[in-house]
Amino acid sequence: MPPQNISIDSLRIGVFIQLANLKWFAHPFLFNSFKIKGLDQIQILKNLGIREVIYIPEKSDRAPALFEDPPRQESIPQSPPAPPLDAMWDIKKRQTQRMQRRRQQIQQCEKDYDRTIAKVSTVMRKLITGSPEAAAEADHLIQGIVESLLKDPEAIVHLVNVKSKDEVLFYHTLNVAILALVLGKEYGLNAEQARLLGLGALFHDVGKQKIEKNILYKQSQLSPPEIKILQRHPQFGYEIMSQIESFPQEALQIILEHHEAVEGTGYPRGLHGDDISILSKITSIANNYDGLCNKLDPMESMTPYESLCHLYCRQKEQLDSQLLSLFISCLGVYPPGTVVKLNNESIGMVVSINPKRPLRPGILMYDPNVPKNEALLYDLEEFPDLEIDRSLRPSQLPQEIYLYLDPRTRVNYFYEATKHTRATRFYH
Repeated sequence: MPPQNISIDSLRIGVFIQLANLKWFAHPFLFNSFKIKGLDQIQILKNLGIREVIYIPEKSDRAPALFEDPPRQESIPQSPPAPPLDAMWDIKKRQTQRMQRRRQQIQQCEKDYDRTIAKVSTVMRKLITGSPEAAAEADHLIQGIVESLLKDPEAIVHLVNVKSKDEVLFYHTLNVAILALVLGKEYGLNAEQARLLGLGALFHDVGKQKIEKNILYKQSQLSPPEIKILQRHPQFGYEIMSQIESFPQEALQIILEHHEAVEGTGYPRGLHGDDISILSKITSIANNYDGLCNKLDPMESMTPYESLCHLYCRQKEQLDSQLLSLFISCLGVYPPGTVVKLNNESIGMVVSINPKRPLRPGILMYDPNVPKNEALLYDLEEFPDLEIDRSLRPSQLPQEIYLYLDPRTRVNYFYEATKHTRATRFYH
């Protein structure tokens, strides 16, 4: 039976409803869709002047009074009554304040990201012109990120909104560096190992500066000779960075090996298993994941959820299996950027993960009655009754939901400063 409008007088305990055309701030309930748990909830709805609600049969324990109930053998469990009205408004007020704080954190993170990407761009440009200060500036940048990551005991992954679509290479290098460092932390690297990892990951594609742009940014299929040229970029990068005496050998190894595969099908040297450094294996996973999420043609990009599935199902033999499992744990079952449908029929986009409970991420919710710039942000850990039902492709969304959630054509990551230290939160 499809959803349908019913009279408020026909509501009973166990009926799942949706409040239509009622702003989230105009009622004391935390959600616009929920299951009736007590007669007091029905009375609150009546006191608000609501005359009709939308009945969702598939989410209900029983039918409303106007329908004939099907025969049931089991009794309907009685849920505890809802809190008093004043308490409900107080809970909602506190939730609204938490959302406002989270929104401010996102805004600050995006400002930090803009500053960092500008530094990465400057470093790369200096490097191209042969400036000896470039490596030192990159080292200083990476050390700051490493210190932040290792100090914070609980890294929370978020997404960041990129306003400029220029210089795709810089976004990719920063993405890979951040993701590699998060995976390296999960693996247990110390501060010095993490610094070496960050440096190698940040410069892993520097050799592409020697590849002709018509090959590097070609959106149609590359010819076999063009593929061979493109596959030389690890060697080119190694040669470029080898000219800098202070650049660490371990980081050079990452630049050379980040396209090697554990079963020997990688390039440029076709290394196997333990012949590839652990830092290179970490970088390879981060590089492959970002490459799937952020293809040159956005229409060919996979969703974050699809990208993790692809790595696990299609590239598992090429990547280190232990590290890949850790990476999936870092990003969660539903990684940031994934559009999801919840068990209360709401649609939202994952904007943060909970490292301890990967099935309970932070969700930015679609609500046509809430302005887009005030979109509701829910941490599922705070709402045990709320669960992700399934992931959705952005192309499956109605236009109004797509424009509201604004799933970006690129998925980018960054860490957020907290009061105590700098926590790893990633924003979209």
